[in-house]
Amino acid sequence: MTTIRLLDAPEYTAEERQALVAFALALKKAHIQDFLQRVELPKSGTKPDLRERLQEALDEGRLAYERVVDFLDSVVPWGKQHVFLYTGPRDDLRSWKDADSVLERLKQHRLGKLFNARLPLILPDKLTLSSISHADGKLRVTAVQRREYTERTPEHDEQKETEQGERIVLKAYMHYLSRTLVAFEWDLDANTAMLQITQLHKDALYEEVAAEFFGLIGSWLDIKLFGAVDVRRAIRRLHELEGNGQAEARSHGIHYRTLQGRRLSAHSPSPRDSVLGEDFHARRPRGRAVGSGRLRVAA
Repeated sequence: MTTIRLLDAPEYTAEERQALVAFALALKKAHIQDFLQRVELPKSGTKPDLRERLQEALDEGRLAYERVVDFLDSVVPWGKQHVFLYTGPRDDLRSWKDADSVLERLKQHRLGKLFNARLPLILPDKLTLSSISHADGKLRVTAVQRREYTERTPEHDEQKETEQGERIVLKAYMHYLSRTLVAFEWDLDANTAMLQITQLHKDALYEEVAAEFFGLIGSWLDIKLFGAVDVRRAIRRLHELEGNGQAEARSHGIHYRTLQGRRLSAHSPSPRDSVLGEDFHARRPRGRAVGSGRLRVAA
């Protein structure tokens, strides 16, 4: 079993430390409790109790921020995510399966320090490699980036008047700070691969993030050697089966986007319900009907 070394962390800013605690506390309670148990802290109590306990251990130096980053990097990619699937190259993979050969390749590109190591980054401004691991027949490359966005919050809007009686409308926006994790995992035995991107804000494009990531590693790992797997037909078939009462999977949300950028979304009322549990009609001025199962857009 290969051990992943934790490299020395950069000096974290007050904003990064505060954000890190918020990211950790946003996880499911079971994940937080699992982490507290790993670092030998009591895991009982409410979420506010867990927050206080975690923050106290960090403030007192009994727990390093790097440990929290390492935990987030191991858990977050398996939550809400967008996944691209690939078939592997047709070339001989023996050099990729050999750890020493991979290390030499990385050293040529000044990335040797990341081999089977993790750089605990919180919020780098640019997409930055944080880990390259080679273990159990898999090559996994991880990168992280800071992302900021705003959303309208009409409930916080305000209206004022000037001395002349003119009305001023102040529209409110909530500022959000998020941490995007991108991971490429290549199963060298099965010769298949996947790219995981943690859930982005609704206006962000996963294809752009994927292109940025592959540009980052392209000098030593060429994605053009891999073949993209088109799973749209399989997903559409799962939706059709679900809509016909023969579900093999239960969807909580469906999001369609055309090549021209038009979008259609639907969400179930709760995690226990299917998004296709009732008829839904949305009309548009022109065009043919499209849809899947009981979710449809009518002309």
